[in-house]
Amino acid sequence: MAEQIHFRPEQAKRFRPETQDELEQLEGRIAEINGLLDQVYESGLMRWIKDFVGAMPQVSQIALDGINTPQGQAGMRNLLVVAQQLGKIDPDRLEQAFAAANTGVDKARATAEGRHNSNYNPPGVTGVFKLLHDKELWSALAPVLEGVKAYSAEQKTAGEKSGDDEPRD
Repeated sequence: MAEQIHFRPEQAKRFRPETQDELEQLEGRIAEINGLLDQVYESGLMRWIKDFVGAMPQVSQIALDGINTPQGQAGMRNLLVVAQQLGKIDPDRLEQAFAAANTGVDKARATAEGRHNSNYNPPGVTGVFKLLHDKELWSALAPVLEGVKAYSAEQKTAGEKSGDDEPRD
């Protein structure tokens, strides 16, 4: 024989405690989303996005026309090569290299503008001879010279592989 169903309407209208917590979290998230949408609308960004999406066929046609030229194709290929080469470099090393280059450019600019006094005034014959024996100068120039040598060697091997004897642009 079947059991009797005990239905109490006042209990049916109440949520279980875990369901009530989930509902409150959901209401909080919905309120945050509504606030974000209000801010996006008030800032004018929503109108800009709407206009941009509406103009998408014309924008994409302009982009395709630009890419469908020899210069556009070469540019896209160059961007791909740059992205591939950047992918080979450790980000920490790249950051250090850019920081060092930035420091060097700042120091060169300060020296050129007269805000930093360089120890190297225009040397005479004996001054040039002293510079040739300056260990600090050569230790500073060594990375640059090694980089130039490596670049030159790579260009030479690339030229031999392609069969070109003429320098490239």
